[in-house]
Amino acid sequence: MTTQYTLTDPKDLVVLVTGSSTGFGAGIVNDLHELGGYTIYATCTTEAGVMAYQAKNSPRLRPVQVDVTKQEDVNRLRAQIEAECPQGVYCVVNNAGINAGGWIDLTSEDTFELLMNVNYMGVIRIIKALLPSLRTYAKSRHTLPSGQDLPRARLIGMSSVSGRINPIGLGPYAASKHAVESILDTLRVELSPWEIDVSMIEPGYAKTPLITKSTSAIEQQWNEADKHVQQMYGNKFIESVLRDQERIYNEMAVPAQWTVDATVDMIHKKNGAQKARVLIGVWSKNLLIRVIEKLPEWMLDWMMRGGMKSAGYWPANPFLLKDAKQD
Repeated sequence: MTTQYTLTDPKDLVVLVTGSSTGFGAGIVNDLHELGGYTIYATCTTEAGVMAYQAKNSPRLRPVQVDVTKQEDVNRLRAQIEAECPQGVYCVVNNAGINAGGWIDLTSEDTFELLMNVNYMGVIRIIKALLPSLRTYAKSRHTLPSGQDLPRARLIGMSSVSGRINPIGLGPYAASKHAVESILDTLRVELSPWEIDVSMIEPGYAKTPLITKSTSAIEQQWNEADKHVQQMYGNKFIESVLRDQERIYNEMAVPAQWTVDATVDMIHKKNGAQKARVLIGVWSKNLLIRVIEKLPEWMLDWMMRGGMKSAGYWPANPFLLKDAKQD
């Protein structure tokens, strides 16, 4: 059976946004669609997400069911885009991501691997697949009669404040975001001969499903933890963690639209992606993060240990060794 492809409008700039079912991704896709002048490929992990976009019945919205951990899905996406967009892709937004891990004793090796597979290797798979199309678009600025009127190609990564600092209880997630920031910092220079701008967004806590899913994951990990681990940490620990998760969402998390607006500006403004990174949050939190980055490690560790104790995160009995007879 031959796959049927429909060419995009050559007047539109083509944008790919991964992780578009909910949260930042859905907001970015919808706002770009309202602006006009863009054909947007929106990847969703579920058929329901695809059908929701299809219901809008717009030729400029092209939802595709993609799991970024599956190379066959990414290959299928690449084939469709290359067939439908001979003019190339103007912008790739790597937004797909999860937060499924936390404290070392509560997080399985499989969860560490999953976080890296989605948050880091998912980004790599998409970039490798779409680079040829980005280069095709980038070349048009030098070959078309009015090419210099086109904005520069751009590659945008949805990172996190956790990609710059190392919050306690977020180690596995932070490690995956540090990896993303590292490769994007490298690609910003490596891809400069093709005039592809590489930039990243660094949100703090935002009101998205990511926080609520993270809270559910913490509860599940605690319930499934070894009884010895539960005794070592104590009930006060998990009560404090879950209390603060609720406080983060209700009191500290900023509107998701802040991140959506910043990303749309990166895509829509002529030089929007020429800044290496954009930090999202209230000015006081942003200032605090910049101060933290300058502190010596001993001082930062001392402050973090104090924070663990005052928040109730300190284990109830850290030297409660597991008895071999308990195995």
